[in-house]
Amino acid sequence: MDKWMKNNNFNKILALAFGIMLWAMVHVDTAPVSQTTVSTQTKIIENVKINVSGFDEDKYVMDMDVDSVRMEVQGKRSDITYKVSDAYEVTLDLSDIQPGDTTLPLQYSLPKGVELVRMTPEEVNVHVELRNTKSFPITMITKGKPADGYQLGTPVLQPVGTAEVTLAASELSKVAKVQGTIELDGESDTFKENKMKLYAYDSSGNEIPNAVIEPSSVSVEIPITLPFKSLPLEIGYTGQLPDALVLSRVTPEIETIVVYGQKDVLAALSSYEATIDLSSIDAAGTVQLKAELKPPAGIEKIEPATVNVTVSTSKIAERTIEGIPIKLQGVSRGLEAVITTPESKAITLTLAGAPTLLDQLDQDSIGVVADVSGLAAGIHEVALQVSLPRFIALGNSSERLTVTVQVQSPATPVPSKAPETGSGVTPEPSAEPAVGSGDVTEAPTHSTGAVETTAPTPSPVQSDSAGGNSGTASGNEITGNAASTGGT
Repeated sequence: MDKWMKNNNFNKILALAFGIMLWAMVHVDTAPVSQTTVSTQTKIIENVKINVSGFDEDKYVMDMDVDSVRMEVQGKRSDITYKVSDAYEVTLDLSDIQPGDTTLPLQYSLPKGVELVRMTPEEVNVHVELRNTKSFPITMITKGKPADGYQLGTPVLQPVGTAEVTLAASELSKVAKVQGTIELDGESDTFKENKMKLYAYDSSGNEIPNAVIEPSSVSVEIPITLPFKSLPLEIGYTGQLPDALVLSRVTPEIETIVVYGQKDVLAALSSYEATIDLSSIDAAGTVQLKAELKPPAGIEKIEPATVNVTVSTSKIAERTIEGIPIKLQGVSRGLEAVITTPESKAITLTLAGAPTLLDQLDQDSIGVVADVSGLAAGIHEVALQVSLPRFIALGNSSERLTVTVQVQSPATPVPSKAPETGSGVTPEPSAEPAVGSGDVTEAPTHSTGAVETTAPTPSPVQSDSAGGNSGTASGNEITGNAASTGGT
């Protein structure tokens, strides 16, 4: 090898070879690139969203005529093909915006190596108004129906019953209601919707866009039940108290209950009676008993299912009340009735009950009635009907209480005015004036009695003679005299 290196010709050849290599390297790297080796392409990007910055949403409401643009860009295939749409940004600066209408240019940002050919539109019209807020009650409508025979109760909205609507002043004045919609499909139990979307509507029922509603949705609970009816709760009793005890107070914890069933069954109900067992009470005092409310036939359920009843008992006591008036009822039309026995038309009763209740009684607390319905004229023995306050009883309930009542026609009224003399028949001269005069003189006493009882009986023999006429005239005179005498 050293021999070759020392050879001058070899070194010249080697130097020439290195020189050729260096020349080739320099000229290959610096050679101009042909234009046909570079690939430039264009691309259309639709719906590039306009990003707004610097806008005071707490103070203003803004509306733009467009919210996105169309961009045409160009660049190397690698640059425009593999860049996602989010890499293309269009912005609108509203930092200095004021109420009114303004046209502003759009700014854009493109990926590296990409150029914008054109953007449509390049500017936007912006309308700005002061923001106004108003509260509206939340309403709700339903579409569809619950199960057959079931009905909707009152909806319960949470968390609030009102919503605040924020709009430009010109739009807010159009809002008539805030409303949500519930879809029903044969439900037979309580319906629940956790997020009922709220919308603002005008008076024609058209939705108002761009309304900011707070809250934007609410939860809804709609009771779906059978038809129901509220009924007063009455307390009935089974079993018996010890002989020495009586009830003094019975108080259920509620006064009304709700029954669910078909409408025709509910229509026939006016009250509901719950039953408590008195046989469990063995001493005077206050206890609490539980009554189960069992649905009667045709009723689906009762709410509540049980009721607590507070029961107070006392040792029995008696009190006698005198002078309780007896009232008549049921007197037939055209008749009169009067109590003949007892003459005082009052009665004395011995009553039994709790001492505190007996102390509160007086004559007005007790009703005693003699019912003469359907009785004809005559004298009748009528049983008395006694109405007593709650938890008060007759001391001797086996005793039959009666009164004697006389039913009669009204008394015949006595004429108050004597008939005119000219109306009678003028008698012919009598052959025995002394006798006629005597008859007239004694007539008032006799005729007075006749007027109070029955009408004068006509003579069985009628005569066309002067004597018959005289008798008729005398009768007329007697009646007239009697009336006149009574008047005197």
